[in-house]
Amino acid sequence: MPRNGAIARRIMAFIWAAELLAFCQRAPGGPASPPPSVPTPLIGESPFLPPVPAPASPEPPLQPTLLFQWGFHDYPLHMAWSPRRPWLALASSNRLYVYHFPSLRLLAFFPMEGRLQELIFTADGQLLIGRLEDGTLKAWEIPSRRERWSRSDMPGFGLAVAPDARRLAAGHREGFVRLLDPMSGWEIRELPGRVPLTFSPDGTFLVTCTSPEWLDPLRIRCSPTEDLLLVDVASARVRATIPSVVPPIWISDGLRVIVGRADGTVRTLDLSTGAEEILWQRPGARIRQVLLSADQRWLAIQYGGSVDIVARATGEIRWSGAGGPAAFSPDGSLLAWVKGMPPALSLLDLKTGAERGFPSGVIEAHWPLQLVFSPDGRWLAFQGEEAGDRAGTMPLVQIWDVATGAERYRFLPRLMPIWDLRFSPDGGTLGVLEGALVRLYDLDSGRSRWHLPLRVADGLSLAFSPDGRWLAVGLADGPIRLYRQIPRGGWITDRILIGHEGPVRGVAFSPDSRLLASASWDRTVRVWDVLQGRERIRLEGHAAEVWDVAFSPDGQTLVSAGGDGSLRLGWETAMGGQGQLLMAYGVRIYRVAFSPDGRYLAAGLEDGTVRLWDATARSERQALTVGPAPVRALAFSPDGRLLAAGDAEGRLVLWAIPEGRERLRWAKEGDALYSLAFSPDGTQLALGFRSGIVQVWRIR
Repeated sequence: MPRNGAIARRIMAFIWAAELLAFCQRAPGGPASPPPSVPTPLIGESPFLPPVPAPASPEPPLQPTLLFQWGFHDYPLHMAWSPRRPWLALASSNRLYVYHFPSLRLLAFFPMEGRLQELIFTADGQLLIGRLEDGTLKAWEIPSRRERWSRSDMPGFGLAVAPDARRLAAGHREGFVRLLDPMSGWEIRELPGRVPLTFSPDGTFLVTCTSPEWLDPLRIRCSPTEDLLLVDVASARVRATIPSVVPPIWISDGLRVIVGRADGTVRTLDLSTGAEEILWQRPGARIRQVLLSADQRWLAIQYGGSVDIVARATGEIRWSGAGGPAAFSPDGSLLAWVKGMPPALSLLDLKTGAERGFPSGVIEAHWPLQLVFSPDGRWLAFQGEEAGDRAGTMPLVQIWDVATGAERYRFLPRLMPIWDLRFSPDGGTLGVLEGALVRLYDLDSGRSRWHLPLRVADGLSLAFSPDGRWLAVGLADGPIRLYRQIPRGGWITDRILIGHEGPVRGVAFSPDSRLLASASWDRTVRVWDVLQGRERIRLEGHAAEVWDVAFSPDGQTLVSAGGDGSLRLGWETAMGGQGQLLMAYGVRIYRVAFSPDGRYLAAGLEDGTVRLWDATARSERQALTVGPAPVRALAFSPDGRLLAAGDAEGRLVLWAIPEGRERLRWAKEGDALYSLAFSPDGTQLALGFRSGIVQVWRIR
């Protein structure tokens, strides 16, 4: 087994070297290429161009809508919702992304000179404020996609924005808080304290912490031995002290706050009289978080590893148990929290008392950090860290649709390319090849239901049988792993097909599911008997590696695509041989596909074109242009009226067939599109990228 692993690693190294060589040939200094059909964005502009229907088409325009996304080509270390706009900000160590939500259209992208430490939107949602670990404080204006100001004299921790968005408080390492104008970054005055916690509802007062026990962007706990300071913002004078170990919560009258004490009590404190009322108590409990619902009727109190949900008026504990971060919906009607082991999401209707779990609410993180509703209450975001493959942790953001409970988006670093993906015949599952792992996503819930480890080598090609019973995966070291679906709905390895002596880049089942064709870099196409697990036919003739293979809809004809530029036809009834040479192009052919009615054949070439053939007359009808980069993904829609192609620079084009009229063009610049697939009903299109990102779009 170790020797097989070493062989697999050498093969993958060779494949990556080939990919790198192809990229370098397209880089400056390589062969000249026509100008890209999608312009390169200017500095500050979005590198992700949203789907835009091509003009002048008599058919109803395609209206792409992003349904799911898994993966993120960076590390989601920080997250923030805009309070007034449908915007989601995600920050990595030195990059900041702002997306429109839920379309995930990239609105703005900002590179940074260092690692981001904390992130917050202003109350009006127009500005995004962030502090770097080197003490640089920055403000970015989202509508104009520009950096508004920057100042490098702000080492410290803690950011708070006034409700009127006219003042920004930033903690300083030297033991004071700076009050700034958020629009200009100019200093207004210094205030007592070290870490700003929260402004009063009218912005008159600011509560600060002088001795924090720890500094965490998502949770601050203050020293139990020193009180918080209530500071008059206008005069910078301390008006009162507040004994609390967590940030106090303002009650709407602006005269009272809810505090958590070191003695394990949660109390209401009247700031004008000093009167207190105990709302909850667990002697000795270490309070970590106190939340108040928007209608101010409910409290969520996290202490140790437990959560209590308390009626504020009576102090009655509605629910108590093991739990992590919690969040109230913006209208105060729902409470979401992480509970149980393994951790899972739960939702409590505070009006009816009904509790429900999320169908796909499994938290994929070992260390939950925060749970946040979007401002409109439609989405629930979780941020945490999962165990990495090596020592350390991997940041993770998951987002659920509150109404359906389906997980819709997952942002986590994906370092392995998506070599292939396919829908199951019933349209309910999406199979994705991610390195040496097959992930099977349930499209109703958005959850990855099964993981099939390939162990020794990466998977490079994937196909479901038309009857839904089989799943074939072509491996980098030559074998084909054949999985069989079991009655419980899972998948088990049924057999391994041995014969190829090179990476298997293409697999395809015959329409009756009895045969499996495979294309390999050993320059052969082989046809296997699925039930008997043996090689039935071997087709040769390619002078270089074979990249793809496809059956005609009647199952009588095979077409294969070669690195030597040859397009060859073979027949299932033949006893081997070379197959018929259909055409010899001067560049590699990466992908081939038959239309569902068998009338057309499409081939994706290295020169950035798709050649559309009349399969009956065996003549080329036209050349369709994607761009200057190789076409790496190709598929007909189930009704045969659309042809989709993607290239190695992230462009996607959809054409009307047979006219060849362009219906849609967009690009995810700089991220090669390696695979795409239509759903069986033709309403969805799945895309797999080199960065490891998987997207599912509704196109009609």
